[in-house]
Amino acid sequence: MDKLRYICNGNCEHCKFARGSIYCNPDNPASDSGSRFAHRIDRVLTNRWLGIPILILVLFGIFELAFTLGAYPQRWIESLVDMLAERIRQAPGPGWVTSLVADGIVRGCGSVLAFLPNIFILFFFLSLLEDSGYMARAAYLMDKLMHGIGLHGNSFVPMIMGFGCNVPAIIAARDIGNLKDRRLTMLMIPFMSCSARLPVYLMMTAAFFPRYKALVMIGLYLAGIVVSVLFAIVMKNTKWFRKGKHDDIFTLPGLVVPEASLFWGHIWDRCKDYLQKITTVILAASVIIWALEYFPMKDSQPAAQDNSCLAAIGRWMEPVMSPIGFDWKMNVCVLTGLPAKEAIVSTMGILYRSDEEASLVTTLRDSGEFTAASAVSFLLFVLLYFPCVATVRTLRKEIGRKWALFAVVNSLLIAWLVSFGAFNIIQILTA
Repeated sequence: MDKLRYICNGNCEHCKFARGSIYCNPDNPASDSGSRFAHRIDRVLTNRWLGIPILILVLFGIFELAFTLGAYPQRWIESLVDMLAERIRQAPGPGWVTSLVADGIVRGCGSVLAFLPNIFILFFFLSLLEDSGYMARAAYLMDKLMHGIGLHGNSFVPMIMGFGCNVPAIIAARDIGNLKDRRLTMLMIPFMSCSARLPVYLMMTAAFFPRYKALVMIGLYLAGIVVSVLFAIVMKNTKWFRKGKHDDIFTLPGLVVPEASLFWGHIWDRCKDYLQKITTVILAASVIIWALEYFPMKDSQPAAQDNSCLAAIGRWMEPVMSPIGFDWKMNVCVLTGLPAKEAIVSTMGILYRSDEEASLVTTLRDSGEFTAASAVSFLLFVLLYFPCVATVRTLRKEIGRKWALFAVVNSLLIAWLVSFGAFNIIQILTA
């Protein structure tokens, strides 16, 4: 068993750290009953047999709540978006203007906005786990695994942060003392499933795996971790990352009651970032996608979707992407996901829109353009190819242009190979 060292961040006569702790040093004979009770909880949460099953159950509960509770406001927002788009479409004015506003802006951005309630619920519980110190316990549970690939358990802390956003997680990895470990950890972080991918997961799992939504979500998160670990094992056997023994002391912060102002501040910051993306990157991507689908015009009418500029771009990618089950529409979706993964949802809102008053989830399910194999392949590709331009820019700043380019090429190759394997295996099993 690894040595475990605790940091008490309470405000008592035995330690002089920040307020809010319910946990003092368990080895301190002066610790009060509350501290001893917290220590007992910690022994359960970090137990070698119970810890990981508890972590999986906690994540399952969070995802299930996000789907169940978030479904109601999600439907309300989708109805409002459809109503607004229909009103705009019937308004007087040039046809291309009303189509741009209704289909490009309102439907494109509205498709992403509809998942805000689900995102808020996930952010609420994930922030609760992080601010209370539970995520640090998750990192400790993974310490043995990290040691098995030649890294310290502390490398898992920025990886856990990557579930929120890869950019600050890469920056947080600066604190890792060993240069090789720091560089490798930064290269592993993009495989962590950041919050930008969540709208895509929520949409696809609700459309194609409604009975197993939470399990599929957990599977995606675990798949990101597994791929990052396998990547690290391979890289640790190269001359660039091979090193000697590691320290086996793991430091845990105390279990704390999250401070309300900081807790809600973290949630607001994440939701604000989501909304800012909708009004900037997603808006720009939606307008561009609409224009490429609308033109070239023929006889003053918009191009048929299959004859549009967008279809030409998607078909240009087909020789590479068709072996993993992608058609031209899926190709365009992953292409628009390069600046920000949320743009995939807005692109689908434009490409798969229906004239009927149906949600995007229902439209996707009834489109007949996805199979179980292609849906899984699409989810895995979105999970594994590099998250966004901002992540690549951060990697370039932290570890140099060469390694940033390596991360882009490597993630695309791994995403294609994993998706290829999953697509063909599922096809064989469902044949």
